[in-house]
Amino acid sequence: MWRSACGALAAPAAEEAWQRLVDASPSDAVWHSLRNCVAYQAGVWQNLLAKGTIDVQYPAAFKLAVVLRHTPAELTARLLADLLQLHPQSHDLTSYILALLTDDEAWCGSCGSSGSLPEPVGSGASVRDVQLFGDCELAVLAARREEYEAHAKLVRAEYATLTHKNYVELRLKVLNQLSQIPKLYHTPEFENLEPIARENIEREISTLREHLLTGQHE
Repeated sequence: MWRSACGALAAPAAEEAWQRLVDASPSDAVWHSLRNCVAYQAGVWQNLLAKGTIDVQYPAAFKLAVVLRHTPAELTARLLADLLQLHPQSHDLTSYILALLTDDEAWCGSCGSSGSLPEPVGSGASVRDVQLFGDCELAVLAARREEYEAHAKLVRAEYATLTHKNYVELRLKVLNQLSQIPKLYHTPEFENLEPIARENIEREISTLREHLLTGQHE
């Protein structure tokens, strides 16, 4: 996905930029990593593209935003400046990517922030594109049961320094917030996943509550 996006944008030194991404990937990130979270969301996006029904304003820039979703903010800003400096639409593309990243962070309850990105300038991204980006972010909530449970284990591993009780309490807080969102998905491409996502969330909530009541550990 990175090579495809950089190639479409004629971005210079794409391989060196990728290495900077890899080197900056937090060593303690288990789920929120290039290998897992970003790769999963990239797969979701590629599957949608394969169906031939997706239309976004800047397809290559959208791909870059998917890859950069959990990159530290300062590095994201530097990479965009380097990669897009020669593009005739550099200003618009940068604004678009920052709008996807910052608008999505404002409401996504499943992820932590990697720092403060600069505010987008110009027109940014359409509501439709921001919503589609957010739906890709939350797609894992509607994964098959085995896949969802594997995801939950990766999230737990990322917070291995917490005691089981503390982790369960914090995870329940996040899941309860998600369960109270009136609509998890906002685009036609994802709306049929809503019941599956809610079933996964409620099942994990029930399991974690049982852990608290019984003192059960992992």
